[in-house]
Amino acid sequence: MKLKVILLIAAVYMALVGIGHLFAPIAMSAGVIPADASPGVAAFLRHYSALFLAVALLNWLARDVPASPARNAVVAANLSVFGLGGLLDLAAVLGGAGPAGLVPASMNLLIAALFAWAARATA
Repeated sequence: MKLKVILLIAAVYMALVGIGHLFAPIAMSAGVIPADASPGVAAFLRHYSALFLAVALLNWLARDVPASPARNAVVAANLSVFGLGGLLDLAAVLGGAGPAGLVPASMNLLIAALFAWAARATA
């Protein structure tokens, strides 16, 4: 799979997650945050949308960048974002947060694996 396709997949996924956290932060945190969480908790969770949307924009803009140290940095950053995110999701599930966390854990770890493959292929 070409890096451009991986960047597009990651960009669309993060844009959807970012929009979800912006407009429905409690629902996006189902199983971890109680449905009757305070407005303050919802406002706090909305802050994550900025990070998700920033990663989506980075990946969208980097999709056509030729091989370079800058592109390698984008791949490394994505590997850390998705890898660590997937491991933290998995830890939350194993810690009792509920099985709903397996969906983002699986998605994040799959995308991390794609970026690991891309990093290996460009090395």
